Amino acid sequence: MDSRTFFSQLAWAMGLATAGILALYAIPALNIGIPLAWIALFFFIGFSLALYFAAKRIAKSSKKEHFINLVLGMTMLKMLFSFVLIAIYSYWTHPASNLFALPFFGVYLIFTIFETAFMIRVGKS
Repeated sequence: MDSRTFFSQLAWAMGLATAGILALYAIPALNIGIPLAWIALFFFIGFSLALYFAAKRIAKSSKKEHFINLVLGMTMLKMLFSFVLIAIYSYWTHPASNLFALPFFGVYLIFTIFETAFMIRVGKS
């Protein structure tokens, strides 16, 4: 996958996530999670960039297990950072309900689908 395609698809993922977050302003019950969703959006953009450049570099390696290790390691790291981000946000804001995490998981889902798609393409190259 070339960089132009990656950045084009990243822009689509960002646009979809942004539209979803903006739509949440119309749902009062989910307003508590909107700041977390914005934080998640910027976190996942940075994470996707780091993952793309690392995967592109490692995909050229003669040892394919390095690519698999990268995918598994980054998946675990993403889940760990997501858990920590939700825990810190919950600790600081003391939300009245657990609905605050729904916007975060929406952004998480969009970027997980995007990252899976581009990692498959990078892995094939």
